[in-house]
Amino acid sequence: MKSNFEAYVEKIVSQTDCTNEEKEDLFEELMVHLELSRGELMSQGMSEGEAELKAMKLFGVEEDIGGQIQQSMYPYRKELILTLSIGSILFTVSLYLLSLFHEGNAHIGWLLVSMVVSTILLLIAINQISLLNRRRWLNSLFITHISTSLFGYAIVSAMDHPAQLAMVIANWVIIFLALVLVYQTTIYESKSQKVLGKESKRLHQVNFILGIVTIGFCLFFIGGGLMLFGGFHLYMILMSLPLVLWICLYYGQMKLIHKHKRMAYLLAVLSVLINMFILLRAFLPLGVFK
Repeated sequence: MKSNFEAYVEKIVSQTDCTNEEKEDLFEELMVHLELSRGELMSQGMSEGEAELKAMKLFGVEEDIGGQIQQSMYPYRKELILTLSIGSILFTVSLYLLSLFHEGNAHIGWLLVSMVVSTILLLIAINQISLLNRRRWLNSLFITHISTSLFGYAIVSAMDHPAQLAMVIANWVIIFLALVLVYQTTIYESKSQKVLGKESKRLHQVNFILGIVTIGFCLFFIGGGLMLFGGFHLYMILMSLPLVLWICLYYGQMKLIHKHKRMAYLLAVLSVLINMFILLRAFLPLGVFK
């Protein structure tokens, strides 16, 4: 049966996004601190049970301590997520109302998805859903957020309103901030694994740049499609395929870097070549490829 200290410390450690080794080290450090505190309190005349309860009370609430440790591991991530979530909520509501009253179009599906993702991120930022404060969950939310932002760009690009330019800039800022958070959240893995640090960091940096290029490509051609078709068309979904491909190749590189470095680097080269081909195919005359 677990002691009060063990249950208390495990709850603190569960709030953090560490590797198993880091969690074990953190568990031991916290246990030693609490045991020393208990010993001091017992020397003042308290019983063992009273000293344990007092030591935990003095140390703080589990969620708060875990959140502080998590914040020290990921500096400024809480503030960035908070900025992203609030900015996204304001952008979503503004664009929805603008589109509804100016264009007469109610994009309810997009509104619901965007608001749900932004609200979840807001709750994570204020430490209300600690379970989702993990690399995989967060990156999934960020990628979903980027996808909804691309659709938001499609909506705002089709509008004819004086506020269009400001909304486009806000949309770009939101997408860029989400990309920064994907990079920051993922790069920690390389810091916690010193052997693979340099290799992982290089791949993260390359893919971060490719992500910006890919999203820029998608935004450019979604905007072009809106002008061509006069509104959203199912054909424009194809314009998001480079983004999907980038995500899949990025994920594959991170999985392979642990055991198959050459294959991971091969995927990175493939991703670069695919991006170069798409850009050349899109912007150069067709005769160049004949």
